[in-house]
Amino acid sequence: MVKTINSMPRIIVIGGGATGCGVARDLVLRGYKTILVESGNLGSGTSSRSHGMLQSGARYAVTETSFAAECYRERNIISKIFPKAVNLIGGLFVSLSNDPKDYVEKFLQCCEVAKIPTREIQVGKVLKIERELNKNILRAFHVPDALIYPKKLFDLLAKEIRAYGGKILTNHQVVSIKETNGVADSIVVSHNGVKTNIECDGIINAAGPWTSKVAKLINQNVELELTRGCGIFFTGQLVKKAINRCRIPNSNDIMCPSGEESLWGTTSEVVYDPDTPETRPDEVIELIQGAQELFPNIKNYKSFRTWSGVRPLVKPKNINKNLPVSRSHLVIDHKETGLDNFLTVCGGALTTHRLMAEDVVNKLGDKFGINISCSSHTTSLLN
Repeated sequence: MVKTINSMPRIIVIGGGATGCGVARDLVLRGYKTILVESGNLGSGTSSRSHGMLQSGARYAVTETSFAAECYRERNIISKIFPKAVNLIGGLFVSLSNDPKDYVEKFLQCCEVAKIPTREIQVGKVLKIERELNKNILRAFHVPDALIYPKKLFDLLAKEIRAYGGKILTNHQVVSIKETNGVADSIVVSHNGVKTNIECDGIINAAGPWTSKVAKLINQNVELELTRGCGIFFTGQLVKKAINRCRIPNSNDIMCPSGEESLWGTTSEVVYDPDTPETRPDEVIELIQGAQELFPNIKNYKSFRTWSGVRPLVKPKNINKNLPVSRSHLVIDHKETGLDNFLTVCGGALTTHRLMAEDVVNKLGDKFGINISCSSHTTSLLN
């Protein structure tokens, strides 16, 4: 039975990062009664602690070709639905003599499979534009990378969620989740020391690095691979485009422009606590040393602040130490472990947050017998 709008379920979304906001947006666009709950401010976690790249997918073309294709499709969608939050700067993949010799051909082949446009540019032309780049680069390829501005993105998402009738509760900590006869039906939140019970028909756990902690509140298990990344800001615009090393994604291989600043990173370290500590002095040294390979004059620029964030990746079943952990997302229906109307969405990337939301809301609709098509890919955000 297809429900009417007036009888639509009341859904709580836990987590106000890009994924949670994307889920709430998708829900309200389909007519669900929606409450988004965030323990801090919107986008205050992982979503605001990154390069801020809207990935073309080229970075993942060799290691995860299908995910790379997803990135490129989503990059195009996001650029159209909220252009005010996006800067189509373009990106470059450059190779040095110590990068794997066979990687370039694999890179080009996999980008073609993923339908990511690439174009080789003469090194001389690149060096005229990117004057701080190592003069000994061997080859350079243009890809359609872009930047996304988190603050603008979250302002637009929040405006649209509210415009379509959704409710946003920031600085509300979920302290317990309740169920009746195996069905999730309420949460208790704490705000300024006051606890409030909120009833619902279903819950979507989109809490990023804190997803496992949220699941444990109702005796559910979600296994994540938490990887902490650190980056460093330099005063001055070292680059015009996003510069990547042409090799398997690793630490210390991306430089992005950020206004009149430049952002270099990132490191990668497995952690077990999602609450991010400050960047350590040894990590700053590692970052600067790594940057010198691509930018020999980096020490002429002042490094003035660092950042660190935790990536909530899906824990791999089989670990391959030669490859990075997958960036693909996962939707978990906890009915399989005895709890109905409770879904978890995890993994993914900032670039694919809209697709993750579409996936989990489709599965929610299946549970309630609701067949309303997703429109988040065609509905432009309110300006």
